[in-house]
Amino acid sequence: MKTRHLLLATPLAMAPFTIHPLLAAEDKADNGWSGAAELGASITTGNTESSTINGKLKLGYLTGPWTHRLRLETIQSSEDGEDTANRTLGEFESNYALSERDYLFGVLRGTHDEFSGYKYQSSVAAGYGRKLWISERGYWDAEIGPGLRIAETEDGERETNAIARLSSGFEYRISDYARFDQDLTVLAGQDNTEIESVTGLSTSLTEKLAMKLAYTVQHNTDVPAGTEKTDTYTSVNLVYDFR
Repeated sequence: MKTRHLLLATPLAMAPFTIHPLLAAEDKADNGWSGAAELGASITTGNTESSTINGKLKLGYLTGPWTHRLRLETIQSSEDGEDTANRTLGEFESNYALSERDYLFGVLRGTHDEFSGYKYQSSVAAGYGRKLWISERGYWDAEIGPGLRIAETEDGERETNAIARLSSGFEYRISDYARFDQDLTVLAGQDNTEIESVTGLSTSLTEKLAMKLAYTVQHNTDVPAGTEKTDTYTSVNLVYDFR
């Protein structure tokens, strides 16, 4: 397993975003917008010139039985003038509630990772989701459904195949000021299986400002020769209230 970077947050995270992590997109007390955003950066000068920037944005919109979610993430890193990380992810999901616990979903997802062996991997999937646990302190949901993925390797080989998408989201509010969350996504196909695990711990600093520690694992079961199958990212980011 290869660890790429430790990303340290700076006050830059306060500038362009206004979202509190404890008011995540899953918070559906009222119709309308909710979300979370974060930004972290580290810069080293002297004998080694390096810089790393990572940003994450989640937005949710609830109207009647519909819930729409947008997720955007990027990590850019360089050392002594050479790129060492360049990854961007975008995901949009719409859910239609059948009951308090059951829903149908449709999701579009695309990733670009210069160092994964793939130029891009994009997929579309639909299926059934259920809230396995609901409480004032959090929730646990799971989704399953079929889909289609199109991918292109760095060698120019294009792959199109059917996939099965499985995902799980867990959130537990430890206190009024701290939250633990764990998200898992699996896109299983004949040519490759993508696995993404994101573990996070958020702590409020003020009413508007929070800090989040996150550990992300990205794994592809089938990659070109000379490419690591697993990458990990550790980030410590500042987050600002959106609403």
